[in-house]
This record gives sequence, structure tokens and C-alpha cells, in this order.
Amino acid sequence: MFSRILVPLDGSQLAELALPYAEELAGAFNSELSLVYVCESDEAQYRHMHQLYIEDMAGTAGKRIKRVSAEATVTAVILDGEPAVELVNYAEQNDIRLIVMATHGRSGVMLWAVGSVANKVLQRISMPMMLIRANVPAPRPSGKVMFGKILVPLDGSSVGEAALPYVEELTKKLESEVILLQVVPNGQWAHTVGGLDYVRFPEHQLESL
Repeated sequence: MFSRILVPLDGSQLAELALPYAEELAGAFNSELSLVYVCESDEAQYRHMHQLYIEDMAGTAGKRIKRVSAEATVTAVILDGEPAVELVNYAEQNDIRLIVMATHGRSGVMLWAVGSVANKVLQRISMPMMLIRANVPAPRPSGKVMFGKILVPLDGSSVGEAALPYVEELTKKLESEVILLQVVPNGQWAHTVGGLDYVRFPEHQLESL
């Protein structure tokens, strides 16, 4: 299911927060992991530096993944153009099954919950996307599964349940604990029901019971 995974990088530490999660998934699913850097027009003169950066990141990630999976591979990819457009095109043309991406990159963590590029990619893609919060500390290598506990919000709709097959696959490979959660809004579907009234029976009726 997650045979091909894409991780967009832009040279920032925030974007790199997605790597540990993608590496764990690639190791568990023996995936082809593509690390992609999109070189915009105003940084074309530094393209060679970006190429070296993404190749170095791929080499380092490959060494870590090989410790748990001999079949998983890591590839460095550099593209030219507008980041969101190029990432979506690459994902569609290369049969990417999952995009793992930090919510923010080199523009920093602003007031928005999701950065501009991540939001544009999220709105345009048709494959699953995993967003990693960029305003939390990076996970430390500890040998523990980072997907040890997974929360799945459900609302009773088939759209909400679309996540379940992917969660099932994660659970099989990572032995995760899954929590299915449904929140019922007050006053909409939840109604307070009083208890039954206490009924007194005459003594002669009680004797016949």
C-alpha cells in the first residue's frame, strides 16, 4: 500500500522533521523513498548546491533504513519550478502512494496551522498525505515505534471511514494500538432521557405478582 513514499525537502530543519516518520514507514513497508527538492526560479544559480544537499540527505536516510530493511531504497530528486505544482506532478507521474511532509518549511512556523506549500499540495493530490507538525521537537532515535498509538476520528460517514484501510495496514506492519473516536455534539444527536417513573402498586396486586 505504501510502496512509494515521497518526502519534500527545502533545506530547512523544519522540513526535515518528516524524515524519521517516512524512514520508519519505508523500513516497515520496504518502500521506495523519494526525497524531493524543488528549485525555484530565483535560486537557479544555487541548483548545484541543492543537488548536493538532497543527495546527502538521501545517502544518510538510506543508511538508516538499511538497518531495518534490505529491500527499501532511497532516491534523491531535484525538480525546477513552483514547489506545490512540481510536487503534485511528480507524485502523480511516479505512482507515489504516500506523501510525508512537514506542515512548514523554511518560511518558518507562522500563525497558520499548515504552511502555504503543504496546504497547496494537500488540496491538489489524490493520494494519502501525512502531515508532520513542525512546531514540536524532532523525535529522538530510541528504537521505539513512532506510530505506537493511532487515533482515528470517525463521524459515521463513508468519507470518514476512508482512512480505515490505511490504518489497518499501519497496524499490521507496526503493531500499533488503534483508538477509534466519535465525538457526538451536544444538543444535536445526544438527548437526555429521564428514568422511568416509579409506579406504586396496591398491596393486593403485589400479592398476585
